[in-house]
Amino acid sequence: MSDLSDNEEIPPHLARYREYKRKQELRKQKKTALSGPPPPAAQQPAPPETPTSSMDRYINHPLTTPLLKLTLWLSLLLFFAHHEFGSVFFLVSIPVFVWQSMEEYRRGPRELSAYSVFNRNMEQLDGTFTSEQWERELRYGAAAVRKQE
Repeated sequence: MSDLSDNEEIPPHLARYREYKRKQELRKQKKTALSGPPPPAAQQPAPPETPTSSMDRYINHPLTTPLLKLTLWLSLLLFFAHHEFGSVFFLVSIPVFVWQSMEEYRRGPRELSAYSVFNRNMEQLDGTFTSEQWERELRYGAAAVRKQE
């Protein structure tokens, strides 16, 4: 869009747009004038810390711990396989893996378990099919079943 000189006649839609932009700039200037000067550097938050060494980036990586665990497990498997106890080590490590995987996941405070016995007040998920619902359907028909509140 080319700028029009002062001599040319400005179409009405462009004049309104320019007026709108000019008022917007004035409001912006008033806001900055009213808010005062920017806070001094001492009050501004400090920038995030950078790693102190080049190895911190690798040590704090989310895959570091699982890769170290896998390396340790494979090393121990090879060691026990060499001494003809590889299958025993493997069978013993299965329950350990199951136990470890259950420890890592924690539900949030408002997150419900799929099993109502683990929820506070035995609260059920929406859409859970219960024995009470099945009994009502058998006695009164499927149309009589509604969500209990």
